[in-house]
Amino acid sequence: MPTAQQTSQQQQQQQQQHQQLSNDESNGVNSELKAEEDNMPNLSTLSLDELKQLDRDPEFFDDFIEEMSVVQHLNEELDSMMNQVENISRENESKGTHLVELKRRLSDDYTALKTLGEKCDLLNKKYLKKSEEYAPQHIRELLQIAASNADGDCDRHVEHFLNGKIDVQTFLNTYQSSKKISAERKAKEERLGSQLTALERAGI
Repeated sequence: MPTAQQTSQQQQQQQQQHQQLSNDESNGVNSELKAEEDNMPNLSTLSLDELKQLDRDPEFFDDFIEEMSVVQHLNEELDSMMNQVENISRENESKGTHLVELKRRLSDDYTALKTLGEKCDLLNKKYLKKSEEYAPQHIRELLQIAASNADGDCDRHVEHFLNGKIDVQTFLNTYQSSKKISAERKAKEERLGSQLTALERAGI
């Protein structure tokens, strides 16, 4: 069983702990009260006339409130928030300007690409046309037409001579010239035809 001395010591320890808790609570309350007092305006420093003016003059009242630390702190926070909003607004404006520039470049690139595509299409059509013009089969057909035209000229010269429209010398000159052209074109057409036939047989 605990002795009387041990019991007395335990009671003293409990009293000390209780006193410590009371002191801590008191200090906490005092700190909160002090903080509130710091934030609240000190009316005791005002004279009676100033207190009356505070009640009557709205501008004086506003100035007095503005000098409160809590109001000053709120104003500082408000200024900070406004600065943040302005910074965000400037960033958004800068990004918006950059986006507009990107859209403009994209539009320019699209226009340039479209123009280039149209030029390529035009060149391709010209190439196809030239390819058709210089295709061996097409050249052969042109030679056949030219030889036929030259033969037609020969027949016309004969007809003019028989009808007395041209003399003998003129007839001979024009007829021989047309006949020569016809023979040359027929020879070229025949050589080209032989070459095409050989290519077809070779599977080319």
